Amino acid sequence: MSAMQVSAMGGVGSEKAVWFKAIMFSVLVLGLMFLATHAGAATTDEFTAVSTKFEGWVTGSLGKLAAFVALAVGSVVAAVKKDWSWFFGAVVLSIGVGIIVTIVNASFTATI
Repeated sequence: MSAMQVSAMGGVGSEKAVWFKAIMFSVLVLGLMFLATHAGAATTDEFTAVSTKFEGWVTGSLGKLAAFVALAVGSVVAAVKKDWSWFFGAVVLSIGVGIIVTIVNASFTATI
């Protein structure tokens, strides 16, 4: 068998490549997190304005409208396809956005 056939069949070479990609991705994420924590002090003023505006969108009328539209589309698709996963996905999306905003606000106030 050639090396390509062994690799295509899930041989040792492909397993090493998968582990290498996973490790490199983890190192990249950790590096970006490290840079973000050290670069945050210089950009707090600009980021605070954007964060406040985005929070207003999500918790205000625009966020409520988006949640209502998601529920409406999920309900219609669930009724047409007889597949309740669309409806429950819309419910989870609508509730999740509200919860995520609370978590993000708590983490920003704890960090800053």
